[in-house]
Amino acid sequence: ITCTVWPQYGKMGSCRSLAVAAAAAIFSLFTISSPTHAFAPTSTHAAITRTASLAPSAPTERSSVSTRLHAIDEKMMERLEGIRRSFNALTERLADPDVIGDSNLLRQVMSDRSKSEEVVLAFDEYCQLNEELEGAKELFQEAGDDADMREMAREEIKAIEPQLEALEERITILLLPTDPNDDRNVMLEIRAGTGGSEASIFAGDLLDVYRKFIQDQGWQATMMDSSTGDDGGYKNVVLEVKGDSVYSKLKWEAGVHRVQRVPATETQGRVHTSTATVAIMPECDDVDVKIDPK
Repeated sequence: ITCTVWPQYGKMGSCRSLAVAAAAAIFSLFTISSPTHAFAPTSTHAAITRTASLAPSAPTERSSVSTRLHAIDEKMMERLEGIRRSFNALTERLADPDVIGDSNLLRQVMSDRSKSEEVVLAFDEYCQLNEELEGAKELFQEAGDDADMREMAREEIKAIEPQLEALEERITILLLPTDPNDDRNVMLEIRAGTGGSEASIFAGDLLDVYRKFIQDQGWQATMMDSSTGDDGGYKNVVLEVKGDSVYSKLKWEAGVHRVQRVPATETQGRVHTSTATVAIMPECDDVDVKIDPK
């Protein structure tokens, strides 16, 4: 059995006195072989071991209150504060008569404000939760020997910290650079591929899916061109989709889509593989074109 006298326990009066008395008695009986002393198991040694093992309990309880690592550092906090100030300034501009009187300027201000609104709302929630966490930690420290109060504060801390971690992750993602085309409207084209009539039917099914999604998002869709298939569906169809952040949500749909199923045109129950190609093209800026008659 090994007993080590920890230096930090020298500050504890009762433990220090016990350790000194026990060490004096033991040193008179045994030879010291190394800085870590091996002793025969005695009642005195058992008392020292129990005292040493119990002494760190209070510091451990305090340290368990705040062990969370913060993902938002000082630089990120400064950046978020700047975004919030810009957001508040844009909000004030919405009440400016000059801005209200200019529809293009008003649209631009509203667009700029909407880009940072989600970040600001998440940051405001983060600041509020952080204040609640600090209050709970302060309550825990001031509780003293009140076990009920300490337990209540500890439970509150355990409830707040996961919410803060989720918000930190969300804010970090929101601050990542975005595609400059994310806010643009799009032209959505669906073209039947391999599979004959079944491919045209599949293209029609994709059109129904996208129309439902567009409706759920509150966007507007206008059919610009279409070519129907021989047995239903579309050989080719083009939609103009307008709304908020259309390209950011539809750009991942671009590519070849495949389906394996028994088509309505199959009489022997065989499974067919059909494809359709989806193209998502962001809306271009308006440009003035001058044609020289010469």
